[in-house]
Amino acid sequence: LQMWQNFNEQCIKQSKKDNEEPPERKLPEWLEQYIEYKFNLYDRTGDGKVDAEEFEYVLSDFGVPPKDARCAFLMFSCNNTKKVDLDYFKELCIDYYRSDDISALGNFITGKLDFND
Repeated sequence: LQMWQNFNEQCIKQSKKDNEEPPERKLPEWLEQYIEYKFNLYDRTGDGKVDAEEFEYVLSDFGVPPKDARCAFLMFSCNNTKKVDLDYFKELCIDYYRSDDISALGNFITGKLDFND
């Protein structure tokens, strides 16, 4: 937890120094590369977007039940109305890594639906 708190503070400081993106949307280069790697892992067909079947298949390797994975995908894809391409996936990841909002859609990119444990 301390590592992520330090990470968040460093991102805010760097963003203010660079005067670029809003501090809460800034990610270090290593994390941007990791997000792209993770997107490519999900995009099994290499067509530049992740669909529910790909998401469900990959998360099954991590023990996420298919029903949970599909439900999570429907949540962050806004009931399949939002195309999950790399740009949108990055936005979801920024929410996952940087947002304090417990209802942020990015919180569902791991397929986890219950955060009470």
